[in-house]
Amino acid sequence: MTTPPSATSRTPQWRRRTIRYGLAVFFPVAVATATTVAGASNGSIKAFWAITAIVATAASATFTVVKERQARVATRTASLARAQLAAGLNRAGAPLLTVLGNVTTAKTPEDMRAAIEVLTARVIDIAHSQCGRSRRPGANLRAVYYAYVDNRLERRDWTGRLTSSPPRSAFISGANLHDTEVVRFAASDERLLIVDDLYYHAPAHFIDAKGRSYRSFIAVPVRAGETSFGLLSIDSDLGGSLTETDAGHLILLAGLLAAGLAHLASRQAGGMPHGQEC
Repeated sequence: MTTPPSATSRTPQWRRRTIRYGLAVFFPVAVATATTVAGASNGSIKAFWAITAIVATAASATFTVVKERQARVATRTASLARAQLAAGLNRAGAPLLTVLGNVTTAKTPEDMRAAIEVLTARVIDIAHSQCGRSRRPGANLRAVYYAYVDNRLERRDWTGRLTSSPPRSAFISGANLHDTEVVRFAASDERLLIVDDLYYHAPAHFIDAKGRSYRSFIAVPVRAGETSFGLLSIDSDLGGSLTETDAGHLILLAGLLAAGLAHLASRQAGGMPHGQEC
């Protein structure tokens, strides 16, 4: 069980913000003040304030350069992280499409179900290995797929964080407010749910938000057309570790999984006998 961040842990961040924004105001004010006082003074006092104005001007210029450099570094870092995520997904994309092709070309129901199991495992592995790595590299992540069955969600596959208990085995609509809302979301046509930090931005149905093994998560319905097949999620033990870019890629992965599941459902709806070719 994780604990809320203490006042002590928040102090360094508060100090960093004070330094960042306080200095941006201080230096220009110091330059203006020193220049004004120097203009109204005489002798050694005038010289002192003139020197102070020069020093403050130099410090202000240096601070501006440092800020601009930090901004450029942050921009390059974010761009690099996005590029690395895209590259990773590109590398994983070809095998994933190959598996999806195996689903559509399976000759028997048994082969198709086996291909679906491989597809599910690949989607889970890619979500875990590629998402949530850019903002907080030390985050411990977990990816889970739940299948939608008879107004409930049943855990089918998961991978990732082993430092806590396994993810819920099922969510049952009507069992409680939280379960009901999770099942409703999975069966809806909503696009995604992304929570940056459960400690501060928990949805209303997360009554025990601070008693969970994760602090941030993204959940995406696995849906094709009007049919809901389940829920794909990625969660992290650190707040603020998942991004909108991660959400976009999770939507893509959910779509690929939904395509395979929809193909299986259409074949099963056709009443194909056991062992007959597709």
